[in-house]
Amino acid sequence: MVTGDNLNTAIAIARECGILMETGEAIEGPKFRQLSKDQMMALLPRLQVMARSSPTDKHTLVSVLCEMGEVVAVTGDGTNDAPALKEVDIGLAMGIAGTEQ
Repeated sequence: MVTGDNLNTAIAIARECGILMETGEAIEGPKFRQLSKDQMMALLPRLQVMARSSPTDKHTLVSVLCEMGEVVAVTGDGTNDAPALKEVDIGLAMGIAGTEQ
């Protein structure tokens, strides 16, 4: 789960939805940005939540996952998500309403 929400909110939502497991990792975008590519590749098998992420973080994440041979799906709700949507196996762009009803 990649979100712009703060880490505590993201962790609470991910746990409630069954996304974040006991052995899973959660990280903030600014910390993720500081990792080397090798460190990212070591983290990704356990990474289940990225909070306070930027569109660049999302693109970097999906690029590395694709390079690792993973099948990657992304949802996006704005033009800033286009680079990540373009790179993945399955990209779902939300309409005008996005996540708001």
